[in-house]
Amino acid sequence: MRGPDARAIDLVFVGHRCCDHSPNSGYDQVCALFPQAGWLNGPALEAGRIEWYRPRQGAAASTPPLFHVFYGDCSGRALPAILRERFPGAPIVSSVHKPVSRLREDLLARKAIEASDAIIAVTDVQARELTALELPGEIHAIPHGVWPSIFRPASLSARPRSDVLVVGSFLRDWEGARHVIQALARHGVRVVAVGAGAREYLHDENLPVQVLPRVSESELTELYDRAAAVFLPFLDATASNALVEAMAAGCPVVCPRLPSLVDEYLRDDSDAFAVGQYDVAAALLLQYVRSPADRDAKSRELMAKAEEFDWARLKPRFEAVFKDVAARAAVAYGLV
Repeated sequence: MRGPDARAIDLVFVGHRCCDHSPNSGYDQVCALFPQAGWLNGPALEAGRIEWYRPRQGAAASTPPLFHVFYGDCSGRALPAILRERFPGAPIVSSVHKPVSRLREDLLARKAIEASDAIIAVTDVQARELTALELPGEIHAIPHGVWPSIFRPASLSARPRSDVLVVGSFLRDWEGARHVIQALARHGVRVVAVGAGAREYLHDENLPVQVLPRVSESELTELYDRAAAVFLPFLDATASNALVEAMAAGCPVVCPRLPSLVDEYLRDDSDAFAVGQYDVAAALLLQYVRSPADRDAKSRELMAKAEEFDWARLKPRFEAVFKDVAARAAVAYGLV
């Protein structure tokens, strides 16, 4: 049987843009790859309303579309059940972002992804662990994307950089971050932090860190460019906006040695540290402060790797998943 043309699939994204993401970052950027697809407001749907960020185009209202739910294991976990009730027979794809170790403890998230016809994981490690849960839906792995040109610096130079940048909020080890910040301060290194988590957990007059209010995207790109390195103190992780942004910006990333991050995105553990080894993290960050040449070399490596995660390069992989799910749904409901 020949599968449906991806261009002909009536696709609707469901979810919302996180308020802490910049305009050209976050998983919702996948919407830009499919401009003909609809985009349904997830929070409004949870409240019982149908509100469109972007209406369906050229679709028969009587025919259920294929839904792709963002963050189906966290902010979108109520949506698959609602979609099942409102649109009987509609195939549902849910993206899953949490590490499976966290997902095991979240019954509501488990129910959401069990109600989905297919699951998109953001790393191969995560996909393998999801497979072990024996979920009913097909599991696919497609990495998190980035628009490299948005975060790429205007020029590269091995100039001195004295700041270390902390970015993001989700699953961060804030106690570990405080330890590293204090260690860096003893060497005269300034730490700058951005994100809702930093404003909540690091805003302390006794802690030597500059916590910024919400910054614009252009300001964020300048912060990456000015920093000697970015410190991502994860408790656990699969993918991360901050990680791919920093890679695209050519800003070295120091993070825990977590398989998804190190093996699948960075593909290099030279700047990784074992969980709890905060002194090692501080030493890695100091190396980039003290050696502009090392920073420059790493910058070029990271920018080249970031090109692999260009959203445009990932589009065929999303198309393949949507075509597969649509074809299976057509067979299940006797439409072919």
